[in-house]
Amino acid sequence: MGRPSALRPVAEPPTDGPPGRRPVAREGTNHNLAVRALEQVRVSFFFFFSKGKMSRPTETERCIESLIAVFQKYAGKEGDNCRLSKTEFLTFMNTELAAFTKNQKDPGVLDRMMKKLDLNSDGQLDFQEFLNLIGGLAVACHESFMRSACCQK
Repeated sequence: MGRPSALRPVAEPPTDGPPGRRPVAREGTNHNLAVRALEQVRVSFFFFFSKGKMSRPTETERCIESLIAVFQKYAGKEGDNCRLSKTEFLTFMNTELAAFTKNQKDPGVLDRMMKKLDLNSDGQLDFQEFLNLIGGLAVACHESFMRSACCQK
């Protein structure tokens, strides 16, 4: 699944990938439920941020939508579509953050990350716990970029 398309009314089918690309037909109840749930989120998101006006989403709004879509893409393959199981988390990490995962010399790092992120110790990551991972990685990247920028001056 590529980047989610821009926010739009529910009547328009979702697309996988850049604007103008045809929707990808997929079968399976979990996918259909996820698509419907994502469309409901998009409508709520659209009205929350645009206050009902038809306007193009901002880059930040598209990023938020993308985070929601990625979480929903991996959550629920083993049951609960509101949480990432350990297997779903590992699949997410090895697919979406493959460069990070492959650069780890310690094979237990993903298990420790999962345990540290799982604040309520239920063995799964809910969306808030998932966002803690994304936020932590974003902060680390930002700090790295800032160190590089400061050293280049």
